[in-house]
Amino acid sequence: MEQDFRKKTFRGAKIEDVILELEKLSSLCETKSKSSEQLESQRFYEGMAVAYKTISIKLKGDFDYIEPKVIDELYNAIENSKPNHISNSEYVTTCSFCRRSKEEVGKLAIGPGVSICSECLEFSAEVIKSQS
Repeated sequence: MEQDFRKKTFRGAKIEDVILELEKLSSLCETKSKSSEQLESQRFYEGMAVAYKTISIKLKGDFDYIEPKVIDELYNAIENSKPNHISNSEYVTTCSFCRRSKEEVGKLAIGPGVSICSECLEFSAEVIKSQS
């Protein structure tokens, strides 16, 4: 793509403005993914962030086309990152390490598809300290 993409328009909007909007949407989706407690929502927002970013890169002219196998690999990466031994909602109510319930251990620190209780967190910190 030519370097003068900033001068061109896309349905009445400058391509530069469209790119900025896509980058804002990508950033918003990344933020929503990180703040979401549900795995399905996290994955949705991650996918949308990748899509927005891909379109903005394409509009900038950084690449000409995307091979279909790239899309398949993106999907496989997201699909394979889902925990298959825990149901999607179980990590919200159970420590992923000791498997005790939230009622038994109190608050859980929740990450993408996992959670950890304070006892396991303290134990892991001790393990890390002992190895360094």
